[in-house]
Amino acid sequence: MRHGRWGIYLAASLWPAVLMANPFSSLPLLPSGETTVTGKTVMTLSNGDYTNPHFSPDSHYLAFSREVTEGATELTEIQALDLKTRQIRTLLDAKGSREFAVYKSFVTGFFWKNPTTLEASLSDGDVNGVNLVYDVTSGKLVQKKPLSLPDDTARDENLMSAMAAAFPSLSTEVLANALANGYRVGDKKYIVQKNYWKQDNHVWLLDAPGKQMLKLIDVPDNWIYSLRGAFAYGNGFVLLVAFDQDAYLVRYDGGRLDLLYKFRVKNYQQTSLRVANARADRVLFQVITGPGYEKRENYFFLYDKAGLRKIKDTAAIYDLDVDRAGRLVCFSQWQENHRRLFIKELKE
Repeated sequence: MRHGRWGIYLAASLWPAVLMANPFSSLPLLPSGETTVTGKTVMTLSNGDYTNPHFSPDSHYLAFSREVTEGATELTEIQALDLKTRQIRTLLDAKGSREFAVYKSFVTGFFWKNPTTLEASLSDGDVNGVNLVYDVTSGKLVQKKPLSLPDDTARDENLMSAMAAAFPSLSTEVLANALANGYRVGDKKYIVQKNYWKQDNHVWLLDAPGKQMLKLIDVPDNWIYSLRGAFAYGNGFVLLVAFDQDAYLVRYDGGRLDLLYKFRVKNYQQTSLRVANARADRVLFQVITGPGYEKRENYFFLYDKAGLRKIKDTAAIYDLDVDRAGRLVCFSQWQENHRRLFIKELKE
């Protein structure tokens, strides 16, 4: 009996420490609403399993991948939709993608180099991959190269030079790692975690023009890589921080930290925030809740002067993109075991 009481005492005495370890446990959850943002449906694609929609800079084309299973191998197609003619061009078919598969092939991302030149990154299902560059107008492959870091070495060197000059107390290794895993929130302004040996794991604002290093969130040492996204709005910032199976959307403004939203996630280091469209008066962003190879539902949010609202007209969403003008949204939704693709107009 004594032993049992001692166990209860230990649990009770440790409980406040556990609460203190979570920087958000004492914050009241601010009310958030729901809203709709979509209008007329422009087009629906349901003859396949579609992922990775990505509008061209001028909104003329929409690139996407179509997942295909052949036997025991998962392959992919790369397609581009001409939004004016509604014609789809296949840039890479499933047979062609087999060349790049070890266990399978799939698109990890698209990048438009200009309005008609698309770069697609493919994984081989193992540790390597390839970048394929296409002229979408002609449908021709113009370049093939091993998967590597983006070709922006000169820009990175200039950025590192400016940041290193502003923050001499941070070693080159610590600063480079922080920036590589950080989020740009202005001209030479980044929100980061150091995520480095013998360094703290707090969330910092690095403001190079102001030569200011400001701690935004004091987080426990074991919350490494818990900063999963951030963007600037007005004079403040919205951040996604996650650990274990809990994720938190928080706002930092004028030294005050507010809790906007809390939700469960599959794997916190595979959780992320991606800004889909940003204007001075509103930000549309997506929160990815787990690994891409598992069936899951992601979130789509609107943030403006009224606060945070979850977009409810895209239930069971998987991938999405918003065109640069903020007039169109494309998202894939689960239907049984495949994902349909919807292109819709955005309402103001």
